[in-house]
Amino acid sequence: MVLTEKVLQKPLVTGAGGFIGSHLVRELLNRSDTQVIYCVDLPNSKRLKEFESNPRVKVIELNLNSESSIDGLPSDATCVFALAALNGTSRFYSKPFTVFESSIFPTLNVIRKYGELIPIVYSSSSEVYASTVTNFGGAIPTSESVIPSIESIHNPRWSYAAAKLAGEVAINSAAIEFGTNCSIVRYHNVYGPDMGSDHFIPDFVGRAKSGVFEVIGALESRAFLNVLDAVQGTIAAIYHAKESVPIYHLGSNQELRILDAAQIILDEMGLGDKEINLVPSREGSVARRVSDSAKAKEVLKWESKIDFRAGIRNYLDSEAS
Repeated sequence: MVLTEKVLQKPLVTGAGGFIGSHLVRELLNRSDTQVIYCVDLPNSKRLKEFESNPRVKVIELNLNSESSIDGLPSDATCVFALAALNGTSRFYSKPFTVFESSIFPTLNVIRKYGELIPIVYSSSSEVYASTVTNFGGAIPTSESVIPSIESIHNPRWSYAAAKLAGEVAINSAAIEFGTNCSIVRYHNVYGPDMGSDHFIPDFVGRAKSGVFEVIGALESRAFLNVLDAVQGTIAAIYHAKESVPIYHLGSNQELRILDAAQIILDEMGLGDKEINLVPSREGSVARRVSDSAKAKEVLKWESKIDFRAGIRNYLDSEAS
Protein backbone atom coordinates (compact mmCIF):
# COMPACT_ATOMS: atom_id res chain seq x y z
CA MET A 1 0.00 0.00 0.00
CA VAL A 2 1.35 3.40 -1.00
CA LEU A 3 0.33 5.93 1.64
CA THR A 4 -0.14 9.54 0.54
CA GLU A 5 -1.27 12.69 2.30
CA LYS A 6 -4.84 11.45 1.86
CA VAL A 7 -4.25 8.91 4.61
CA LEU A 8 -4.75 11.74 7.12
CA GLN A 9 -7.95 13.12 5.59
CA LYS A 10 -10.18 11.43 8.17
CA PRO A 11 -8.04 9.94 10.94
CA LEU A 12 -9.63 8.14 13.86
CA VAL A 13 -7.96 8.47 17.27
CA THR A 14 -8.91 6.05 20.03
CA GLY A 15 -8.06 7.31 23.49
CA ALA A 16 -8.51 10.83 22.12
CA GLY A 17 -9.45 12.05 25.59
CA GLY A 18 -6.18 10.78 27.04
CA PHE A 19 -2.97 12.67 27.62
CA ILE A 20 -1.09 11.75 24.43
CA GLY A 21 -4.30 11.30 22.43
CA SER A 22 -5.55 14.83 23.09
CA HIS A 23 -2.18 16.31 22.09
CA LEU A 24 -2.26 14.19 18.94
CA VAL A 25 -5.70 15.57 18.06
CA ARG A 26 -4.49 19.15 18.53
CA GLU A 27 -1.55 18.50 16.22
CA LEU A 28 -3.76 16.88 13.58
CA LEU A 29 -5.98 19.97 13.69
CA ASN A 30 -2.94 22.02 12.71
CA ARG A 31 -2.61 20.07 9.45
CA SER A 32 -4.28 21.35 6.30
CA ASP A 33 -4.58 17.83 4.87
CA THR A 34 -6.86 16.69 7.71
CA GLN A 35 -10.55 17.27 6.94
CA VAL A 36 -12.18 15.68 9.96
CA ILE A 37 -10.90 13.86 13.04
CA TYR A 38 -12.89 11.11 14.70
CA CYS A 39 -12.17 11.34 18.43
CA VAL A 40 -13.14 8.17 20.29
CA ASP A 41 -13.11 7.76 24.05
CA LEU A 42 -15.26 6.97 27.06
CA PRO A 43 -18.30 9.17 27.74
CA ASN A 44 -17.75 12.31 29.80
CA SER A 45 -14.04 12.60 29.03
CA LYS A 46 -13.01 16.07 30.18
CA ARG A 47 -10.46 16.57 27.43
CA LEU A 48 -12.96 15.65 24.71
CA LYS A 49 -15.14 18.60 25.72
CA GLU A 50 -12.42 20.88 24.35
CA PHE A 51 -12.96 19.50 20.85
CA GLU A 52 -16.76 19.29 20.67
CA SER A 53 -17.28 22.76 19.22
CA ASN A 54 -14.67 22.33 16.47
CA PRO A 55 -16.41 21.64 13.13
CA ARG A 56 -13.52 19.44 12.02
CA VAL A 57 -13.93 17.10 15.00
CA LYS A 58 -16.49 14.34 15.45
CA VAL A 59 -16.59 13.17 19.06
CA ILE A 60 -17.66 9.55 19.47
CA GLU A 61 -18.27 8.46 23.04
CA LEU A 62 -17.85 4.70 23.26
CA ASN A 63 -16.53 2.09 25.65
CA LEU A 64 -14.25 0.18 23.31
CA ASN A 65 -13.97 -2.67 25.81
CA SER A 66 -17.25 -3.93 24.38
CA GLU A 67 -17.20 -5.73 21.03
CA SER A 68 -20.59 -4.20 20.20
CA SER A 69 -18.94 -0.76 20.32
CA ILE A 70 -17.52 -1.26 16.84
CA ASP A 71 -20.99 -0.69 15.42
CA GLY A 72 -20.64 2.94 16.47
CA LEU A 73 -17.34 3.51 14.66
CA PRO A 74 -17.37 5.34 11.30
CA SER A 75 -16.91 3.47 8.04
CA ASP A 76 -15.08 6.27 6.22
CA ALA A 77 -12.05 6.74 8.48
CA THR A 78 -8.81 6.81 6.46
CA CYS A 79 -6.44 5.62 9.21
CA VAL A 80 -6.42 4.74 12.91
CA PHE A 81 -4.20 5.88 15.74
CA ALA A 82 -4.89 3.19 18.35
CA LEU A 83 -3.99 4.88 21.63
CA ALA A 84 -6.82 3.72 23.90
CA ALA A 85 -5.45 2.16 27.11
CA LEU A 86 -5.53 2.59 30.87
CA ASN A 87 -2.17 3.73 32.20
CA GLY A 88 -0.92 5.03 35.54
CA THR A 89 1.40 3.42 38.08
CA SER A 90 -1.07 3.40 40.97
CA ARG A 91 -3.66 1.63 38.80
CA PHE A 92 -1.18 -1.15 37.98
CA TYR A 93 -1.25 -2.16 41.64
CA SER A 94 -4.83 -1.33 42.63
CA LYS A 95 -6.78 -2.35 39.50
CA PRO A 96 -4.57 -4.64 37.44
CA PHE A 97 -7.39 -6.53 35.72
CA THR A 98 -9.11 -3.28 34.75
CA VAL A 99 -5.79 -2.02 33.39
CA PHE A 100 -5.28 -5.21 31.38
CA GLU A 101 -8.74 -5.39 29.82
CA SER A 102 -8.91 -1.66 29.12
CA SER A 103 -5.54 -1.80 27.38
CA ILE A 104 -6.18 -4.81 25.15
CA PHE A 105 -9.90 -4.94 24.24
CA PRO A 106 -9.93 -1.52 22.48
CA THR A 107 -7.07 -2.71 20.29
CA LEU A 108 -8.82 -5.96 19.39
CA ASN A 109 -12.02 -4.12 18.53
CA VAL A 110 -10.22 -1.61 16.31
CA ILE A 111 -8.67 -4.54 14.45
CA ARG A 112 -12.08 -6.19 14.09
CA LYS A 113 -13.46 -3.01 12.54
CA TYR A 114 -10.59 -1.76 10.41
CA GLY A 115 -8.04 -4.57 10.11
CA GLU A 116 -8.80 -5.31 6.48
CA LEU A 117 -9.44 -1.70 5.45
CA ILE A 118 -7.06 1.04 6.55
CA PRO A 119 -3.60 1.52 8.13
CA ILE A 120 -3.21 1.45 11.89
CA VAL A 121 -0.59 2.94 14.20
CA TYR A 122 -0.54 1.11 17.52
CA SER A 123 0.84 2.86 20.58
CA SER A 124 2.92 0.51 22.68
CA SER A 125 5.37 1.16 25.50
CA SER A 126 8.94 0.63 26.61
CA GLU A 127 7.36 -1.44 29.40
CA VAL A 128 7.13 -4.42 27.02
CA TYR A 129 10.89 -4.93 27.19
CA ALA A 130 11.73 -3.48 30.62
CA SER A 131 12.09 -6.92 32.19
CA THR A 132 14.53 -8.01 29.49
CA VAL A 133 16.85 -5.11 30.23
CA THR A 134 16.66 -5.71 33.98
CA ASN A 135 17.06 -9.49 34.03
CA PHE A 136 18.90 -10.43 30.87
CA GLY A 137 21.28 -7.55 30.27
CA GLY A 138 19.51 -5.94 27.36
CA ALA A 139 21.49 -3.17 25.69
CA ILE A 140 21.04 0.44 26.83
CA PRO A 141 20.15 2.56 24.87
CA THR A 142 17.65 -0.05 23.72
CA SER A 143 16.70 -0.62 20.09
CA GLU A 144 13.68 -2.31 18.51
CA SER A 145 15.61 -5.60 18.22
CA VAL A 146 15.30 -6.21 21.98
CA ILE A 147 13.32 -9.31 22.96
CA PRO A 148 10.22 -8.30 24.94
CA SER A 149 9.38 -10.08 28.18
CA ILE A 150 7.24 -9.94 31.32
CA GLU A 151 9.07 -10.51 34.58
CA SER A 152 6.28 -12.05 36.65
CA ILE A 153 2.58 -12.67 36.13
CA HIS A 154 2.19 -12.48 39.91
CA ASN A 155 3.37 -8.88 40.18
CA PRO A 156 0.46 -6.59 39.18
CA ARG A 157 3.01 -3.99 38.13
CA TRP A 158 3.24 -5.89 34.81
CA SER A 159 -0.49 -5.78 33.96
CA TYR A 160 -0.05 -2.82 31.63
CA ALA A 161 3.11 -4.16 30.00
CA ALA A 162 1.46 -7.53 29.37
CA ALA A 163 -1.54 -5.86 27.73
CA LYS A 164 0.69 -3.72 25.52
CA LEU A 165 2.72 -6.75 24.49
CA ALA A 166 -0.51 -8.63 23.73
CA GLY A 167 -1.54 -5.66 21.58
CA GLU A 168 1.68 -5.89 19.60
CA VAL A 169 1.02 -9.59 19.00
CA ALA A 170 -2.58 -8.82 17.97
CA ILE A 171 -1.46 -6.16 15.48
CA ASN A 172 1.13 -8.45 13.94
CA SER A 173 -1.39 -11.32 13.78
CA ALA A 174 -3.87 -9.06 11.97
CA ALA A 175 -1.20 -8.14 9.44
CA ILE A 176 -0.55 -11.81 8.73
CA GLU A 177 -4.20 -12.88 8.58
CA PHE A 178 -5.89 -9.81 7.10
CA GLY A 179 -3.06 -8.00 5.33
CA THR A 180 -3.39 -5.05 7.71
CA ASN A 181 -0.85 -2.27 7.22
CA CYS A 182 0.43 -1.37 10.68
CA SER A 183 3.25 0.26 12.52
CA ILE A 184 4.01 0.19 16.23
CA VAL A 185 5.43 3.09 18.23
CA ARG A 186 6.87 2.40 21.66
CA TYR A 187 6.72 5.49 23.84
CA HIS A 188 9.42 6.15 26.42
CA ASN A 189 8.43 8.18 29.50
CA VAL A 190 6.29 10.80 27.82
CA TYR A 191 5.54 13.97 29.78
CA GLY A 192 4.05 17.39 29.16
CA PRO A 193 1.13 19.74 29.81
CA ASP A 194 -2.13 18.23 31.03
CA MET A 195 -0.58 14.84 31.76
CA GLY A 196 -2.75 14.13 34.79
CA SER A 197 -1.43 13.28 38.23
CA ASP A 198 -0.45 9.61 38.18
CA HIS A 199 3.11 10.00 36.91
CA PHE A 200 6.45 10.89 38.49
CA ILE A 201 6.59 14.51 37.29
CA PRO A 202 3.12 15.76 38.34
CA ASP A 203 3.28 13.67 41.51
CA PHE A 204 6.62 15.17 42.51
CA VAL A 205 5.49 18.69 41.60
CA GLY A 206 2.31 18.31 43.63
CA ARG A 207 4.13 17.04 46.71
CA ALA A 208 6.83 19.71 46.37
CA LYS A 209 4.13 22.39 46.39
CA SER A 210 2.92 21.00 49.71
CA GLY A 211 6.44 20.96 51.17
CA VAL A 212 7.24 17.25 50.67
CA PHE A 213 10.52 16.73 48.83
CA GLU A 214 11.03 13.01 48.36
CA VAL A 215 11.84 10.84 45.38
CA ILE A 216 11.17 7.12 44.96
CA GLY A 217 13.95 5.32 43.10
CA ALA A 218 16.13 8.41 42.99
CA LEU A 219 19.16 6.67 41.47
CA GLU A 220 17.21 5.04 38.65
CA SER A 221 17.52 6.80 35.32
CA ARG A 222 15.13 7.70 32.52
CA ALA A 223 15.14 9.68 29.27
CA PHE A 224 11.93 11.72 29.29
CA LEU A 225 10.17 12.45 25.99
CA ASN A 226 8.09 15.59 25.59
CA VAL A 227 4.58 14.89 24.36
CA LEU A 228 4.91 17.38 21.49
CA ASP A 229 7.83 15.34 20.17
CA ALA A 230 5.91 12.10 20.74
CA VAL A 231 2.94 13.10 18.61
CA GLN A 232 5.18 14.15 15.72
CA GLY A 233 6.73 10.68 15.70
CA THR A 234 3.30 9.08 15.94
CA ILE A 235 2.01 10.94 12.89
CA ALA A 236 5.17 10.13 10.93
CA ALA A 237 4.65 6.43 11.66
CA ILE A 238 1.32 6.29 9.80
CA TYR A 239 3.15 6.81 6.50
CA HIS A 240 5.27 3.74 7.21
CA ALA A 241 2.50 1.32 8.16
CA LYS A 242 3.19 -1.99 6.40
CA GLU A 243 2.21 -5.64 6.54
CA SER A 244 5.66 -6.27 8.01
CA VAL A 245 4.61 -4.15 11.04
CA PRO A 246 7.71 -2.03 11.71
CA ILE A 247 8.38 -1.01 15.30
CA TYR A 248 9.78 2.41 16.19
CA HIS A 249 11.20 3.46 19.54
CA LEU A 250 10.23 7.05 20.26
CA GLY A 251 12.38 8.47 23.02
CA SER A 252 14.92 11.05 24.05
CA ASN A 253 18.64 10.37 24.37
CA GLN A 254 18.89 12.79 27.32
CA GLU A 255 19.32 10.27 30.15
CA LEU A 256 18.78 11.61 33.67
CA ARG A 257 18.77 10.07 37.11
CA ILE A 258 15.37 10.53 38.71
CA LEU A 259 17.17 12.54 41.40
CA ASP A 260 18.64 14.89 38.80
CA ALA A 261 15.27 15.25 37.07
CA ALA A 262 13.73 16.13 40.44
CA GLN A 263 16.43 18.74 41.02
CA ILE A 264 15.72 20.35 37.63
CA ILE A 265 12.03 20.47 38.54
CA LEU A 266 12.78 22.13 41.87
CA ASP A 267 15.12 24.61 40.18
CA GLU A 268 12.37 25.61 37.75
CA MET A 269 9.91 25.89 40.66
CA GLY A 270 12.29 28.23 42.50
CA LEU A 271 12.89 25.57 45.18
CA GLY A 272 16.36 24.49 44.15
CA ASP A 273 17.78 24.81 47.66
CA LYS A 274 15.48 22.18 49.16
CA GLU A 275 16.96 18.87 50.32
CA ILE A 276 15.48 15.82 48.60
CA ASN A 277 14.66 12.73 50.66
CA LEU A 278 15.50 9.47 48.88
CA VAL A 279 13.00 6.59 49.03
CA PRO A 280 13.82 3.04 47.84
CA SER A 281 12.36 1.78 44.56
CA ARG A 282 9.24 -0.38 44.44
CA GLU A 283 9.56 -4.06 43.54
CA GLY A 284 9.89 -4.57 39.80
CA SER A 285 10.88 -0.98 39.09
CA VAL A 286 13.32 -0.56 36.19
CA ALA A 287 16.82 0.73 36.97
CA ARG A 288 17.55 2.31 33.57
CA ARG A 289 15.45 3.12 30.53
CA VAL A 290 16.85 4.89 27.49
CA SER A 291 15.64 4.52 23.92
CA ASP A 292 17.81 3.94 20.90
CA SER A 293 15.73 5.90 18.39
CA ALA A 294 18.14 5.63 15.47
CA LYS A 295 15.59 3.71 13.39
CA ALA A 296 12.96 6.43 13.86
CA LYS A 297 15.54 9.04 12.90
CA GLU A 298 16.53 7.15 9.74
CA VAL A 299 13.11 5.98 8.54
CA LEU A 300 10.63 8.48 9.99
CA LYS A 301 13.03 11.43 9.80
CA TRP A 302 12.11 12.05 13.44
CA GLU A 303 14.05 12.78 16.60
CA SER A 304 13.26 14.41 19.92
CA LYS A 305 13.97 18.14 19.99
CA ILE A 306 12.72 19.49 23.32
CA ASP A 307 15.27 19.63 26.14
CA PHE A 308 14.01 18.34 29.50
CA ARG A 309 14.54 21.62 31.35
CA ALA A 310 12.70 23.58 28.65
CA GLY A 311 9.94 20.98 28.66
CA ILE A 312 9.56 21.21 32.44
CA ARG A 313 9.42 25.00 32.25
CA ASN A 314 6.63 24.72 29.70
CA TYR A 315 4.83 22.13 31.84
CA LEU A 316 4.97 24.31 34.95
CA ASP A 317 3.81 27.36 32.99
CA SER A 318 0.85 25.42 31.60
CA GLU A 319 -0.12 24.20 35.08
CA ALA A 320 0.01 27.74 36.42
CA SER A 321 -2.20 29.20 33.69
